[in-house]
Amino acid sequence: MDQSRLLNRAAGELLFFSLGTEADALKIWSEKAPADAKTYRDQWKVTSPEHYKEWLRSIGVDDAVRHLTCGAASMVRVKEQAKEVRTGQVWPGREVLRAYLEDKTAEKDRKRAANKRATRGGKKTKAKKRKAWESDDCRHDYPVSVFRAPGVMTFMCGCGYILGFELLRETESPAHVVAALAQRFHMFPRVIYFDTACQAQRNAVRRISWLLHEVLSSWFIDRFHRCNHHCSPILNAEQNTIRTRGHDTSGAERQHSIKKKSKSSLNYTTQSRFIVRSRYIAAHNNIRLSQRRRAAADAAAGRRVKG
Repeated sequence: MDQSRLLNRAAGELLFFSLGTEADALKIWSEKAPADAKTYRDQWKVTSPEHYKEWLRSIGVDDAVRHLTCGAASMVRVKEQAKEVRTGQVWPGREVLRAYLEDKTAEKDRKRAANKRATRGGKKTKAKKRKAWESDDCRHDYPVSVFRAPGVMTFMCGCGYILGFELLRETESPAHVVAALAQRFHMFPRVIYFDTACQAQRNAVRRISWLLHEVLSSWFIDRFHRCNHHCSPILNAEQNTIRTRGHDTSGAERQHSIKKKSKSSLNYTTQSRFIVRSRYIAAHNNIRLSQRRRAAADAAAGRRVKG
């Protein structure tokens, strides 16, 4: 860039254009966002774990009841485990910062789509014209009927460690991913992988643009699901190797295959037993990963690990 004045000028113009576009987007969101979204922003833009706990007390939510006897050193963890069993959300070491972000628009659209599918019956439908890749319209048909528990959503680091998991209240949706991240993170992670990242990104921009404005988050479809998508290539992890190099994008899918061994028992357990059992599975995964990384580091250093 030091040798090309035109390249410097082009880069500067692009930066100015990006800043202007960001400012316009926030202005449009402030004008068109519903009242409940603006109320959520005003209440939770500046937050802390203490602020969230104070809000719980103000609406009459008491601490979870615990039935364990323990020493003083374990009391804090026992209280936290009681909350995990009650809420179905397990994030060790990461406290809640904001209230759960409800999405009335997404729920309304899903019910409308379900009613449309129910009334369609056996009528033949015309073949849909494939849209251009830049339209970013990649829709998935989520099931609406659930025989047993809807399932669990696992949140993992790019290196393979499990950060937390949540028992779903309904079928999996991009709205739940956005709400869970908004609950636990002051700012969104720089890189986010999800099997329908195209929908999750639009959902986040529509609901919490003010939170995304503070960090440059990149949304990518994991490599396992990318083959089934026809949306924009900017959501392809292979197109941005600088940010995705060395990341295990399909670690969550591999966790699902590992849990198949316990599927028969987990499907029919109560919420408390499900949380306790899943907590052990997640801890075992993290311990095994730490052991493998330590063994690899010792091997690289030329040290022999004693059995």
